Amino acid sequence: NSNGRDPGQRVSLSFGDEVISREEPASVTYDEESRRFYIQHGGKANLIRIGAQPVLVPTELKTNDRIRIGKTTLRFVPCCGPEFTWGDEA
Repeated sequence: NSNGRDPGQRVSLSFGDEVISREEPASVTYDEESRRFYIQHGGKANLIRIGAQPVLVPTELKTNDRIRIGKTTLRFVPCCGPEFTWGDEA
């Protein structure tokens, strides 16, 4: 999912942090086979970080990871994962 300050982004981060790029400072991807989430830098000028570590290559996201984009810190809360995916049958 692309994200950024622009309202047209899949995940809009438009809440006053002008340091966040308008389009794709980062991208979050879900791998359905491994049931894992990954984040990668979108190629913009500012780095994104998980905790204090910069994201320079695709990096696996863990539940409750703190993602810093611009001056904003977000917490990663997945809606699916190793125990559940939306494709599971009841």
